[in-house]
Amino acid sequence: MSKTLIVYYSRKGENYWNGSIRNLTKGNTEIVAEMISDITGGDLFEVDTVKTYPADYYACIDEAKEELRRKDRPEVKAYMDDLEEYDTIYVGYPKMEQGFSCV
Repeated sequence: MSKTLIVYYSRKGENYWNGSIRNLTKGNTEIVAEMISDITGGDLFEVDTVKTYPADYYACIDEAKEELRRKDRPEVKAYMDDLEEYDTIYVGYPKMEQGFSCV
Protein backbone atom coordinates (compact mmCIF):
# COMPACT_ATOMS: atom_id res chain seq x y z
CA MET A 1 0.00 0.00 0.00
CA SER A 2 1.44 3.39 -0.97
CA LYS A 3 1.79 6.21 1.54
CA THR A 4 1.59 9.89 0.77
CA LEU A 5 3.05 12.85 2.65
CA ILE A 6 2.16 16.49 2.18
CA VAL A 7 4.87 18.83 3.48
CA TYR A 8 3.91 22.50 3.48
CA TYR A 9 4.92 25.95 4.65
CA SER A 10 2.08 28.43 4.95
CA ARG A 11 1.54 31.98 6.14
CA LYS A 12 -1.33 32.71 8.50
CA GLY A 13 -2.51 36.24 9.26
CA GLU A 14 -2.30 38.96 6.60
CA ASN A 15 -2.39 37.23 3.23
CA TYR A 16 -3.28 37.79 -0.38
CA TRP A 17 -6.63 36.14 -0.97
CA ASN A 18 -9.11 36.53 -3.79
CA GLY A 19 -7.76 39.86 -5.02
CA SER A 20 -7.08 41.63 -1.73
CA ILE A 21 -5.18 41.43 1.55
CA ARG A 22 -7.12 39.68 4.30
CA ASN A 23 -6.41 38.33 7.77
CA LEU A 24 -6.62 34.52 7.51
CA THR A 25 -6.68 31.98 10.33
CA LYS A 26 -5.20 29.45 7.87
CA GLY A 27 -2.77 30.29 5.12
CA ASN A 28 -3.58 29.54 1.48
CA THR A 29 -0.97 26.80 1.22
CA GLU A 30 -2.26 25.08 4.37
CA ILE A 31 -5.77 25.00 2.90
CA VAL A 32 -4.48 23.41 -0.32
CA ALA A 33 -2.33 20.94 1.66
CA GLU A 34 -5.43 19.85 3.59
CA MET A 35 -7.34 19.41 0.32
CA ILE A 36 -4.56 17.19 -1.04
CA SER A 37 -4.58 15.20 2.20
CA ASP A 38 -8.36 14.73 2.00
CA ILE A 39 -8.07 13.49 -1.60
CA THR A 40 -5.04 11.23 -1.11
CA GLY A 41 -5.40 10.20 2.54
CA GLY A 42 -1.85 11.51 3.00
CA ASP A 43 -0.14 12.62 6.18
CA LEU A 44 0.46 16.34 6.77
CA PHE A 45 3.69 17.92 8.00
CA GLU A 46 3.84 21.70 8.53
CA VAL A 47 7.24 23.34 8.22
CA ASP A 48 7.75 26.09 10.80
CA THR A 49 10.71 28.46 10.90
CA VAL A 50 12.65 29.47 13.98
CA LYS A 51 12.62 33.04 12.71
CA THR A 52 9.41 35.05 13.06
CA TYR A 53 8.44 37.04 9.98
CA PRO A 54 6.70 40.44 9.98
CA ALA A 55 2.93 40.38 10.51
CA ASP A 56 2.50 42.97 7.74
CA TYR A 57 2.02 41.12 4.45
CA TYR A 58 4.08 43.49 2.29
CA ALA A 59 6.93 43.73 4.82
CA CYS A 60 7.03 39.93 4.94
CA ILE A 61 7.12 39.70 1.14
CA ASP A 62 9.99 42.22 0.99
CA GLU A 63 11.95 40.24 3.57
CA ALA A 64 11.31 36.93 1.80
CA LYS A 65 12.43 38.40 -1.54
CA GLU A 66 15.64 39.60 0.08
CA GLU A 67 16.24 36.12 1.54
CA LEU A 68 15.75 34.61 -1.90
CA ARG A 69 18.17 37.09 -3.43
CA ARG A 70 20.80 36.15 -0.81
CA LYS A 71 19.92 32.44 -1.16
CA ASP A 72 19.24 32.24 2.58
CA ARG A 73 17.73 29.09 3.98
CA PRO A 74 15.95 29.92 7.27
CA GLU A 75 16.34 27.44 10.09
CA VAL A 76 13.32 25.21 10.71
CA LYS A 77 12.03 24.11 14.12
CA ALA A 78 11.59 20.41 13.37
CA TYR A 79 12.34 17.76 10.77
CA MET A 80 10.61 14.49 10.00
CA ASP A 81 12.46 11.49 11.38
CA ASP A 82 11.93 9.19 8.42
CA LEU A 83 10.69 9.72 4.87
CA GLU A 84 11.43 6.18 3.68
CA GLU A 85 7.88 4.97 4.36
CA TYR A 86 6.42 7.45 1.82
CA ASP A 87 6.04 6.65 -1.87
CA THR A 88 4.76 10.12 -2.83
CA ILE A 89 5.68 13.45 -1.26
CA TYR A 90 3.98 16.74 -2.16
CA VAL A 91 5.72 19.97 -1.16
CA GLY A 92 3.68 23.19 -0.93
CA TYR A 93 4.93 26.70 -0.26
CA PRO A 94 3.93 30.33 -0.86
CA LYS A 95 4.96 32.13 -4.03
CA MET A 96 6.36 35.64 -4.03
CA GLU A 97 3.53 36.71 -6.32
CA GLN A 98 -0.16 36.35 -5.61
CA GLY A 99 -1.36 32.83 -4.86
CA PHE A 100 0.62 29.70 -3.99
CA SER A 101 2.88 27.07 -5.48
CA CYS A 102 2.72 23.36 -5.02
CA VAL A 103 5.30 21.06 -6.61
